[in-house]
Amino acid sequence: MLLRCAVLAILTLNSAGLYGRAQDAPASATASVADELIARVGSPSKLAMKAFKKAGMQGVTPHTLTAEERSKVEAALKSLPTISKRVLEKKLHSLAFVDGIPGEGTGLTSPYAKTGLYDITLRASIVDESLSTFLTTKERRVFADDGSGTTVTVTGTGTNALTYVLLHESSHVVDKGCGITASPHGKFEDGIWTSLKEMTPTVAADTPKTYFRGGAKLPAAEAEATYDALSHTPFVSLYATASEMEDFAELVAWHEILDQHQGDLVIEVKDAHGNTLKQWHPLTFPGVQGRFANVDELLASRDDCRNLFPE
Repeated sequence: MLLRCAVLAILTLNSAGLYGRAQDAPASATASVADELIARVGSPSKLAMKAFKKAGMQGVTPHTLTAEERSKVEAALKSLPTISKRVLEKKLHSLAFVDGIPGEGTGLTSPYAKTGLYDITLRASIVDESLSTFLTTKERRVFADDGSGTTVTVTGTGTNALTYVLLHESSHVVDKGCGITASPHGKFEDGIWTSLKEMTPTVAADTPKTYFRGGAKLPAAEAEATYDALSHTPFVSLYATASEMEDFAELVAWHEILDQHQGDLVIEVKDAHGNTLKQWHPLTFPGVQGRFANVDELLASRDDCRNLFPE
């Protein structure tokens, strides 16, 4: 969620190549990078705190991780794809946690001054949050209570909210650091995005406009039709429709949850009596499946980040 959080709009090396899959990297190299990243966990920057307060979160305060929380953060960092760890090693200024962000909020990834580095600042309670709780709370913001009793529940398996969020946020840093979505007609945008927030006419016509795309909240009774429409698009989630950057971060995060954590994503709409009306499995959407090959290529090749890692 580059320069925005869920409640505010703000921003291996190995012999086969520069960075391969995490499991292919030498254990010592992977551990060394993870140790370097965990050492950057500290206090939130003044800029980040100012951004939160500007958005009305006057009660936001720095959070100091306990030993148990720090261990969980370290494990999540170690599980990131090798390319993400390598880019963070070069581009991450700090990783910090704060208290006082509302439950549906996440945090922000923001530039550190004009250094080309980035700060990632997250809601501290996410360290102990389940992925399903995080996703359901976020998704329900799309719909307004219309008296129909219709509810949306999102189930995420394979990992926890912290790992998902770090996958997503680190993908923003990879994107910015390597200039991925900045490339005209790049493989992640071609035929889908024409600019940061503008889709091609064909894709836009098929994609539901929701709160995440700047639209109004939808009546809860429209949830089924909304996800039916999403299933015919190249987007893995409604949040991915917000911009090309969010699309990229969501695609990489869910690819890794599926591939490395053997997880899944299930969206379920129920009626007022708790009966399931319909389920969707976005990771199997044809449009999404076709794009996972691009993520495979990104994670296995150095071509997309030659500016950071020249030969």
